[in-house]
Amino acid sequence: MTALLPKWAMGDPAIVAERLEGIKRKPPRLTRQEEARKGLEQLFSEDHMTKDESEQLEELLMTWYHWAKAHREHLGHSRVAPGFHGVSDLDAYGDDDETDAKLNRYVAEQVDVCLSSLPVELRAAVGIHAGNRAAGACVFSNPRFTPEQQHQRYQEAKARLLPMLRKRDMIKMVA
Repeated sequence: MTALLPKWAMGDPAIVAERLEGIKRKPPRLTRQEEARKGLEQLFSEDHMTKDESEQLEELLMTWYHWAKAHREHLGHSRVAPGFHGVSDLDAYGDDDETDAKLNRYVAEQVDVCLSSLPVELRAAVGIHAGNRAAGACVFSNPRFTPEQQHQRYQEAKARLLPMLRKRDMIKMVA
């Protein structure tokens, strides 16, 4: 005889398969001692983020967000040849604003390279958080996740971005 199946296993096959995959992917529960050891290792590892580094990372992400928002592709053909995108006739005699814009573009391109190596859900979390921060209110949200899960994914994205941006010398180390 077969064992009795739980009630949820009698429903929609797609939902049942999704739930079974979630059960398989769930990591084993850690004991208190293992959780404490993991917390201490994380605390004393080199990858932990200081408040100053977090603020620098937030500033870099906002620079990237404003650049990406202005950089969206337009429909139709460009008026500029592909080899001359980003070139201005004032390149030789630029003022401070143009120099700042070039620096911000360079920084944003470097952050964009690092962000593109992250999984899609973490990139979405960064984009949603940056959009809300730029708007000054909670305008954007992800319907797939609760606000707590969204924030957790944003923090995970920041933790993954930190070593990448350190390697590119985008984050200043404070002694």
